[in-house]
Parts: sequence; C-alpha cells; structure tokens
Amino acid sequence: MLPQPGVPRRSNYFSLWIRPVQVAKGLKQQYPELKDIQTGHALFSLRLALREIDHMVNKGLTQQEFEATRGFLRSYNKLYIQTPEKQLGFLMDSRFYDRKDYVAEMDALLQKLTLADVNKAIKKYLQTKNMFVTIVTDDSEAPTIKKALDEKKATPMSYANLVKEGLPKAVVQEDAEIARFPLNVKRVSIVDSKDTFKTLKAF
Repeated sequence: MLPQPGVPRRSNYFSLWIRPVQVAKGLKQQYPELKDIQTGHALFSLRLALREIDHMVNKGLTQQEFEATRGFLRSYNKLYIQTPEKQLGFLMDSRFYDRKDYVAEMDALLQKLTLADVNKAIKKYLQTKNMFVTIVTDDSEAPTIKKALDEKKATPMSYANLVKEGLPKAVVQEDAEIARFPLNVKRVSIVDSKDTFKTLKAF
C-alpha cells in the first residue's frame, strides 16, 4: 500500500487496485447458491482491469476524474513520510536519484500537472495488447482458471442472491460486457509457489 524507502527502482510502478477478489472455494462455503461455480472472481477482475486500461487509453480521463485522482495522490503521498524514520529514508532515496526532496517535489509536480499531460502519457505508455499477467491464487483455483483461459470462455461475475437482486440494470449490463471482454491469451502456465523466486545460477 505504501512504498518503502531504501528500495531503488529501475522503472516506474503501475497498479490497479481491485478488491475483494475471492476464490470459488470461499464463495461456495459462504453462499450455498454458488455451490456450482468453477472459478471465483479472478478472471472477471482481470477482464475488468484490462477493460479499464483500454478505456483510459482510448478515451482518456475526464477533467473530473483527473481532479479526483490528483487530489487523492497529493494527500496519499504525504502518508509516505509519517515518521521521522520514513522522512529520513525518503530524503536518502532522493539523494540516490539526484533529487532534493522527492515527496515535496512530487506534490509540486502534481499541482502543475494538467489533464492533457496525463492523457498524453496514458496514450504513450499504457496498452493491453502485449502483457505478461501473473495471478496468485489458491491451488484449488489454478486448474480451473487455466482451463477457462485456454478455452477462451466468458467469465461472469458471481454474486450472492441478495446482492444480485439489488443490482441496478446498468451494472448488470456492464458486468455482461466485462465477462466477454476479449483476452489475448497465448499461453497459460501454472507455477507452484515453491518453484518461484529461486536464485538463478550465474553462467
């Protein structure tokens, strides 16, 4: 949620926050009406994330979205330095990157930022056509996610009956569009957690 000082990066970090994302096993235990589902929310969430990026690339942010996001970021950046230790850490990082005070500079840069600047950067740097995607999930879910991706099946959202009954028609319609959003899947592999993050031998 908050970056740690003392961890230099070679490239910028970009993320979309989507939550909650539940696996089928948990949903089945929680809601008897979902006893027959094969996958949880992962693939619907993946489609939703890619669709949102596509929407940003093709249409850009509106002025209202830009102002709301910039306001959030200007407040959120100040959370980086809540303690003297964090303040010192980010000042040390600033020197590493040949800056004076990263957090203060970021606030000043955000203040001067324009909607046109952001939409230009989105067009230049974001795309969904050529990506590697990693899904971290429960081992009970991995085979069904792989099968659904390999078969290029639609992946609808799974709601409890009580939630489903209260959904506006616009949400139901948008959910149906998201469930069919095309994924450019070339290859799907399942990797056991014990085989990840291993040190590579030098050649």
